[in-house]
Amino acid sequence: MIINLLVIGFTLIGIRSILFTNNGLEKSLQWIILAFILGYRTFEPIPGLKLHPIEIFIYASIIRIIVSGPPKYFKMPINISLLGIFFSTFFIVDCLSRYNQYVLLEFKNSIVLFMLFFIIQHIQIKKVYFIKLLKIYLFSTSIISILGILELLFPSTLAAVFGFQNEYAVLSENILFLRLKFLFWGSHLAANLIPPAFPILLLLKAEKDPLVKNTYFLTFMVIINLFAIYLSGNRISWLVFTVFLVLTIFQYRGYLIPYMKTYALLVTIAFVAYIYSQPVEGRYISTFKALTGEIDTRFDSSGGVRLARAKIAMASIASHPLGTGWGSQGWVHSDVLQIAATIGIIPGFLFIFAPMLLLIKTYRYYLIAVPGQKTVFFTLCGLLIFMIISLGLNGNILLVQCGAPLYLFWVIADSYLRSYNQLRTN
Repeated sequence: MIINLLVIGFTLIGIRSILFTNNGLEKSLQWIILAFILGYRTFEPIPGLKLHPIEIFIYASIIRIIVSGPPKYFKMPINISLLGIFFSTFFIVDCLSRYNQYVLLEFKNSIVLFMLFFIIQHIQIKKVYFIKLLKIYLFSTSIISILGILELLFPSTLAAVFGFQNEYAVLSENILFLRLKFLFWGSHLAANLIPPAFPILLLLKAEKDPLVKNTYFLTFMVIINLFAIYLSGNRISWLVFTVFLVLTIFQYRGYLIPYMKTYALLVTIAFVAYIYSQPVEGRYISTFKALTGEIDTRFDSSGGVRLARAKIAMASIASHPLGTGWGSQGWVHSDVLQIAATIGIIPGFLFIFAPMLLLIKTYRYYLIAVPGQKTVFFTLCGLLIFMIISLGLNGNILLVQCGAPLYLFWVIADSYLRSYNQLRTN
């Protein structure tokens, strides 16, 4: 009851800040990011319609734009406009022909991408503001990680507060691994939000931000978020973290932050050594086996199901290239296949290749940028890689608290590049 009241109070304060304070539109993205901490908590104004505070803040921001008419700094990207047309057209057709609550759920969570792009058109994305947003995201993920670790240390207390019980996840007959359920958040999917903390910490270190000026505090932040990812047992998060480390070691310019490559290498060795010292190395390796279609059932209880659902979605795409309608595919566990099977191969193509082209463009900027901007673009590359891997290998958009963070990085990366281009032109 107390937690519900706190969530209501948080939401009301956020709405007031967005609608009635100076720079409320700029603050809207900050409130949206803070709402990531809330996890599964939603409001149900009418039966069957659940709204997350993330969505409420987005709607409040759009109302602010309509009422106040702020200047527009960017045009809507063509690929996003096309996706918005596809999303809305299918929703209208589905409402007239085969409406059910799943049609509304999937549409309203997917259209968040278009709404975030609409909002950010009216916000100046300067470097200071960009870093501020990332610091708030780091704060949110660190809170998720800390509460997750507290769950491990005080399981009974956390269970009593949040009303759930943790259980051992059996990986084989003789291997037990206690996967955190992130009780306060509502699911171990909370770990999906944590990996961006590492490229964000790299950027803050490069910018000499006071938050990470102390190396010991920086290491503490790395360990807290890394340990939470490990305890989650979330193999996609393990994969993303591994990719980040490899990129830092082989792609990051060492002269930008002295000894950063050495630091990343030591963290990599420590992480891999710890994994192999625990009874979960098979689960870690099964992550990479699954990417090749080889499912190790001793350690991978869900890979076979995911692969089967992917095959069903691909068969649906082949037989119905124009899609089968919102809410018709269930949970595919791949947002790219979900969109392609649901509303057609063309929007599915746009949905994956648009961020991939943005990643290529961002990497090119990283190669040619002045030293003061290189780490910014390297961080954006990391965030986009996280997003692309998540869209391809995870099912996120059916839960707005999982989908919105990915959309946010897409929006921020695109807008920062546009802002950078404008500055270069001027």
